[in-house]
Amino acid sequence: MRFDHQVAVITGAGTGLGRAYALALAERGAKVALIDACSLDECQVSQKGSTANLLSCYKTIKELGASAVMFELDVRDRDGVTRVVNEIAALWGHIDILVNNAGVHHSCTFDHLTVEMWQEQLDVDLNGSFYMTKAVWSLMKHRGYGRIMMSCGVSALYGDMHETSYGASKMALIGLVNSLHMEGAEHNIKVNSLTPHALTSMTKDRLASSVKPLFSISSITAAMLFLCSTEAPSGQHLLTAAGSVSHGQFAEFKPMYFQSDCCKPEALLSGWEQLHHAKPIILHNSGEDQVLAWARRGASEHHIRIE
Repeated sequence: MRFDHQVAVITGAGTGLGRAYALALAERGAKVALIDACSLDECQVSQKGSTANLLSCYKTIKELGASAVMFELDVRDRDGVTRVVNEIAALWGHIDILVNNAGVHHSCTFDHLTVEMWQEQLDVDLNGSFYMTKAVWSLMKHRGYGRIMMSCGVSALYGDMHETSYGASKMALIGLVNSLHMEGAEHNIKVNSLTPHALTSMTKDRLASSVKPLFSISSITAAMLFLCSTEAPSGQHLLTAAGSVSHGQFAEFKPMYFQSDCCKPEALLSGWEQLHHAKPIILHNSGEDQVLAWARRGASEHHIRIE
């Protein structure tokens, strides 16, 4: 699988998975635009750490013989995002791939979560991904081609202690993918999410020493390359860690039906075990599909025929 003559933009590219994504794309022929900003701690002291990481990634890619440019940019800077995307498009003529990898992570009890911390999480993870996607969208539509990947987290999909802001911001990206990929379909723009878990500076304290060697990045970069390829699906959510790759989707279990005059909270309480463990699982392709399913079930119960 090659990416020759394609232009890829990667945020959070200085370290961790962002760096790995950039190198993987460059090794397979892509021209890569590296975007990163200093962490908040670095910003309070200096920007040297961030610059060094970004420059190191840039030099490594150049040593591979690939084309690269680098930008120190905070994805919360909406005007800066627009400016940088326009510079990349002016330099290379088009943008084919966007990997929204930039993010922040600070575990915090809900009691101590401040409005400022909540806003920062949303601004970087959600708004930053929105700004980047918005900036490349018209370029991709005009060219009739685009691949966009959002980076999610397991805490968003399943919940974790002290991860309310992180889980909320990352789960919002799932919703963004679910609707945006539909708008991109007629323009050959594929939008997906990847939920990775690898041994990085962010996760090293959350993995036992005995299993740390299992959490390499090979399956993660493979999934990223697949989602950014010409043969990518769209509107899909992949999970990958410890060598495995799986497909995730929100599912509805078999419903219980209540007549309107019998649907009381007490009835839900008495039927909770049946409702909670109902089978089979029902999958829906869209919100409209879910609404249609509700309408059909209700009509059937009332012997109403619908087309």
